[in-house]
Formats: sequence, structure tokens, C-alpha cells
Amino acid sequence: MMQLARSKGPVTNTALETWTLTFEELTETFQRTPRVGRKDGSYFVRGPFSEGYPTRGDAHITEAALLILDGDSTLDPETGEITPGAPHPMLVHEALRDLDIAHVVYTSASHGQPGKGNRYRVLIPATIPDTTALSACVEWTSDQLHRAGVAVADVKENHTWSQPWYFTRKATPEAEYLVYVCDTEEVFDVGACVAWKAAQDPLTPQTLEAAALAGPKHGSGGGLFRQYNALHGNPEAMLAVLQGHGYALKNRSGTLNGEPVYRLLAPGSTSSTPGVALYKARDGRWLVASHHGAHDPLSAAPSNDAFDLLRIFEHGGDQARAMNAWRKILDPRPVVRIVGGALPGNLSAAAKALAGVQPPAVFQRGQTLCRVAHLEETGEIQGCTIPKGTATIVTLQRAGLMVELGRAAKWERKSENDEWYEVDPCSKVTAALLEGVGNWEGMPSLLGISEAPILRDDGTLHAQAGYDRATRLYVEGRFPGFQLPERISLDDAQRAAAFLLQPFLEFPFVESRLDHAVVLAYLLTLALRPQIQTAPLVCVSATTPGTGKGLLVEACNLLVRGRDAAIMPAIQGTSAEEETRKRITALLLQGVSSINLDNWTRPIGGEALNALLTAGEWSDRILGRSETVSLPARLALAATGNNLSVRGDMTRRSLLIQLDAGVERPELRAFKEPNLTGMVTRRRGELLAALFAILKAYRQAHQPGVCERLLGRFEPWSMAVAAPIRWLGYPDPTESQARLREADPEADKLELFLSAWFDIRGAQWTTAAELLREAEAVDSFSTTHNAKRAALSEALLDVANDGRGRINRKALGWYLRHFEGRIAGGLRLMKKPRIGSTKVAHEYRVERLADSHWAATGTVGHPF
Repeated sequence: MMQLARSKGPVTNTALETWTLTFEELTETFQRTPRVGRKDGSYFVRGPFSEGYPTRGDAHITEAALLILDGDSTLDPETGEITPGAPHPMLVHEALRDLDIAHVVYTSASHGQPGKGNRYRVLIPATIPDTTALSACVEWTSDQLHRAGVAVADVKENHTWSQPWYFTRKATPEAEYLVYVCDTEEVFDVGACVAWKAAQDPLTPQTLEAAALAGPKHGSGGGLFRQYNALHGNPEAMLAVLQGHGYALKNRSGTLNGEPVYRLLAPGSTSSTPGVALYKARDGRWLVASHHGAHDPLSAAPSNDAFDLLRIFEHGGDQARAMNAWRKILDPRPVVRIVGGALPGNLSAAAKALAGVQPPAVFQRGQTLCRVAHLEETGEIQGCTIPKGTATIVTLQRAGLMVELGRAAKWERKSENDEWYEVDPCSKVTAALLEGVGNWEGMPSLLGISEAPILRDDGTLHAQAGYDRATRLYVEGRFPGFQLPERISLDDAQRAAAFLLQPFLEFPFVESRLDHAVVLAYLLTLALRPQIQTAPLVCVSATTPGTGKGLLVEACNLLVRGRDAAIMPAIQGTSAEEETRKRITALLLQGVSSINLDNWTRPIGGEALNALLTAGEWSDRILGRSETVSLPARLALAATGNNLSVRGDMTRRSLLIQLDAGVERPELRAFKEPNLTGMVTRRRGELLAALFAILKAYRQAHQPGVCERLLGRFEPWSMAVAAPIRWLGYPDPTESQARLREADPEADKLELFLSAWFDIRGAQWTTAAELLREAEAVDSFSTTHNAKRAALSEALLDVANDGRGRINRKALGWYLRHFEGRIAGGLRLMKKPRIGSTKVAHEYRVERLADSHWAATGTVGHPF
């Protein structure tokens, strides 16, 4: 008779009842056709429970009446690899029958399911007194099966004293159910298994526990030991180390402290018995013990932890070397020691440490050191608004650089006891490094920030956040992922352009085809501006407030950059030029990549903005300091305004988008897409894919027309932006400049001035002083001539007014020099040195161009 226990289930129900039966009755139980259903039903355990404890638990089971093997997987005896699915149950049945061992084998509910293979249980009647004997019986039986060529893997459940075992189930009515029975008169010899185990394995649970107590406990050696063992002291990591050094995993044999014991054979061993055990000690440490001879370095100590494996295999047993190596892994910073007279060396070491940080954290930009950060909140600088989340460049001051030096290097100073101890970075080195232009060798140079991916020459995208050495740009990385096709045709690119323009189709463009071309130009400029030295201003003008000028600029920036442009409002008054320079310098110092000159009412122009657009580098004095800084000027510039106009040289530096809703209150219009910015944000990945598809397709087409119609001072921009747009079949965006010339007040002013001059002096050479006297003279006999003089006087006041209604001679001289050679209204201002004069003086005249030349060049109102 066998004493077992069973439960009505499911497995969460631990209440047991006594189950007494013969082995014959037990086999009959499993020979019946099983129920169909999930396996989590009634179950049994391998032995009876203690009196008064009718619940499942190791402490409540008195002894085992069954040896049970869980056939779930197969063990490769050569490699130790375990794969799902056990050998066929018939093979187990035949091997046990040949050994004259009574048993029943039955398949489980998951038998034969896809990916699981053979799944079954093997029940062998045996009287087993404790878990040690149970493990011995399991390992002996597994060994006998392996010798018979049936490599059933030993699993943890085989050794678990109170493991619940489900009664038979079938997953479906069609599922295969197999059962094999062998009943003999022989009684399973538990004692022989225990003796076999002792003879086979000198590393018994008792000897392993003793080895754990006798071996070193590195926790007492300090935090570094504990840190290493906490990270690497697990069976997966330790097995990987052992197998990497030639130890062969043979099996998982038995359990100790609730975990399996892994058995390995040392390299070079002549024995077939695995004499190395990886096991869990009672205190929770995973240890390795070896019973091999002196050829196994692990046998030198009773037990070895994870740090011992590092020491033995990687550092020849030298603990100091192993500790230093681990210390460097934990803190890889180079050491800079502060001693008197070592400032030059420490300066070089500090720069080298900063340059060695990966990924780079500190950059050189112009004559400054800086880092990249993101604005946590919307910021304001010099009256300009920078949106929340914008990637900015932070110029490092002394405190900020000390923090970065502390991250890059470990700074030490010697104590009175001649021992080195860690300190904060040296303030003298920090100050010297801040002013050490030319001593920053190896430190990456930062050109700017790219808030869109970078299209490489091979057509792939650089979309990883961080510094890109090839372009010297910091790729901001906050954009959705997308993929580009391997090949993109012109048709594909044209469809991409149409898709890219979809968010903007409800804007009331005046000339849709040309305005669409300028919108595309602005989008491409935003994406490519960090890589292009110069780019023109994009103006968005409307006839009426509320038409959507600012919304258009915002949507373009959200699409490409993920956030709106920095807002720079107009400046009024006599100091406007100086204040504009200050604002530009402040924004460039912050690395702002896009600016919107928002709602400018006066004509846009001036030296500062002109220089910003056509100079690849910007130089100015830093506000509040007697220091001049030179910075890369890689930002996209847009401007919005009602009936916006530009003046002077700005006309050839600008593009124009014109909006006209044709209604009195355009802000009250209804739109199909009421939340444009939300839609652009949601579909940003698709829209960016369309944008970069255009650029990739143009490159794959070998850039047709790339050197045609180059805009002066913006040649790289013309090739990178305007040429692809023409290739798509859109007008050249520079054609929009004609509309700006028509509204250029400076060109109008020049034309009136030259016309009034020519009416009086013709093509005659004259000086500025003579011209002023001509305007001031009065002829009482000629009303017509006086009218011409009055027109000239009025024109002179227009171009050289001193602010008090009088003509300023110096301002007139500047104006003449500035517009020498310019053409307006078919008239050109010419200059030559005055012959015979003892002073440096010039004469001027106005000449009329031939009508044919004028018409051919198309220079009406355009100062070249």
C-alpha cells in the first residue's frame, strides 16, 4: 500500500486529503481516458502529510511514496544544452522495464502542443525518507536513462518535496494521450541510490555547505567586493564565465537551498565525473567548489565567489589587480592629482579628460566652452521668447565647468599623511581652462544643433541623439522614428511633396504654386540649415491681421523641429540697430536654430540682419563684458507682418509668402482641420519621412540643375534647397523676390532721388556739395526749374535727413557711397575721383541705361 495525498485543486488550494492505494490501483487511475480541460485542476503529492497539518508544504510531508520524473525537456550530454520536448515516453518505459523497475508513464495536458514536444510524467513506487535520498534517487534514475540513450533532462520539480502533480488531462478531444505501465516484484532500492550518489559525487550537499563556511566571504573586504558579487554573483553570469574558460556543463543534479546544483567538468580532466559544482549557499551567495586536482585553479580554495572567478581567470589570481580593474570599471574617470607647480600639466590632463568623455558632454564653440541642454520652461532673453523644450547651448562659466570636470576626472590631493584623497576640481585649472583657447586639443567642436535627422551622403539617416563628428552638429534626437525606401523616384518625390504640403492647403495663398514653393523652401531650410552656411529670410505677409502668418511659421517649425521658433519682436527707435545686434548675439550664444521676427510693422533691413543672413560666422561683444565672441550663425530666419516689406539689400536676401483671405475678419473662418498644430505633431513622423524622401530622391537622381540659377551669397542653399524644388516641378522660390522689390521703400526712395537728380543735372558729373547748392538755389524766372529743385530737395531730405527736417551732409555722403553703382528705375548712380582736387573727393552722376539693356536685365527697382 502507498500513502499519498491529493487535493481537489486548483493548485492555489493547498488543502490535502489522505490518498491510500496500491500501485495497481494507481496505474488504473492513469489508464482511464483523461478529462478534456486545462491542466490546473485536481492534483496529488508524492507522500502523506503529517498529522494535524493537512496542507501542502515541504514541512508537512512525512515521507515520499513515489519517485516522480517530469519529462519536459532533453539534455545534450556533450554541451549541457537543454531543449524543449523530452525523448518519446516509450523509450523511457523500455529503459525502465529493462532495469526491472516498476513504473507508470503518462502524457500531460501539454503533450504534443506546438513548440512543446513530448511532455509526460514518470511515477516509480519507492519509500523515500527525505529530500537528500529523493535527489539521490532522481539522479541515479536519470543517469541510468542517459546510459540507455534516453537523455531526459533533470528538472527542479523532480527534487521538490511537496511538488503538486496534476491528474491527467487532455487539452482537446483530439489530443494524443499515451500511458505505459510496468509492474514488477522488485522494490526500488533507495539505499543503493544514496550509496551511489555518495560514491559518484564527493561534492555532496554536506561538503558544499562546509566549503561555503570554510571559503572566504568577500563582503568583509569592502563595498567593491559586494558591488561586484551583487552584479555578477548569479548562476547565469557565473556559468558564462566558467564555460568561457573551458568548463563543460554536464547536468543539473539535485537541489541545495531551493536552487539546482550545476555540475561541470574542468578542462583537462581525465575523469568523466563532473567535479565542479555551482551552487547556492545557505547565506544566499552563489559559489563554485571543485574536487578536481591541482590542474584546476578553482580547487585551491574550498569555494569561490564571482569575484574569485574574475581574480583567477582574468588577473592570474592577483587580488589587487582584480580590485583595481573593477574599480576602473566602476569609476573609469582618469585621475588628476593637484600638486604645486603642475598647473600646465593638470590643464592638459583636464582638457584630455573632458575630450575623452563619451558621449561628449563639453564642446568648444568659437572662443567658449559649452554644453547642450533643454529648456524646462519657456524662457526669455533680451526680449525674445524661446519655447519650452528647445535644445540650447549653455556657455560654461567657472561653476558649470567645475561640475563637468568633476564628472570627467577624479581629482585628488595629498593629505598630511601622504595619502591621496578625492577633492573637487582645482579652481586654478578651471579658470585656466576657461581662458585656454588653443589648449582644448581633442575637445569636439560644436557647429550647432540639428533638431531634425541628418541625411548622410549614402542616403541613410543619422537619427541617433548626440554629437555627430562628421557634421560637428549635436543631433537633438527628439523626433519620431521613420524609415526611407531604398530607392525613391521623381514620381515618389512629387507625391511626397504633395503630402508634405497637405497641412498648408487651407492657407489663402495669393499665388499658390509659387507660395507652395516658398513653403517647401522654408521646410527644407529648417531641416538643412545647420549644415548650410547661409540661407535667406522667409517672409510671410498678409493683407489683414488674423490670416495665419504666425500659424504657418509655427506649423513649419513643429513639423521639422518639434517646437515653435524663438520669437523676436520688432524694435523701434534710434537704437534699433544696436538692440537688434544684442538680441542676435544672445540668441546665437544659446544655439537657437530658428527665429521668427514676429509682426514687424516697419520695413525689415539693417546691417545686423543683413550680416546675419550672409555671414557664416557672427562676431560681437558679449553684453556686460569686454569680450568679443565669434559664433557660427546657423539659424533659420523667418518674419511675419501685415503688408510686410523689406528694404535695401534685404530684398535679395529674402523670399516671400503672400496670404490674402479676401474677407474682413479672416480669424472667423472655419477650417476642415481646426487643430493644425496638433495634426502636424501627431503626423510628424510621416511628414518628416516625406521631407527627407525628397532630399534623398534628388541625390539619387544625381542632382539635376544643381548649379543653375544660384542666388548670390546663398549658393550652397540654392543647390541644397532651391534646386530640388525646381526638380519637383515647382517654381524657383527666389522668384518671390520680385514681389519684395515692388514693395521695397528703399528702392522707391532711390528711384525718386535719381530721377530728381537726373531731371536737373542730366548725366553731368557733380559733387555732393554742388548737388546741395543746386537744390537750395531759387530761379525767379523759371517756375518749372524751381519745381525740379523742390523735388530734388525733397528727395535729398528723404535720403539724408538729420531728424530735424534738414539735410545732413555726412549722411548724404554715406548714401552716395553706399548706392554707387546701383540701378533704380533705369537710372544708375556712378562715381569717380575728382581730377585736380588736393583733397580726397569724388564726383557723381546719374546715367540712364539703354531701354534694351534695362528690359533685358530686368533691374527695375532692384539695387544689385
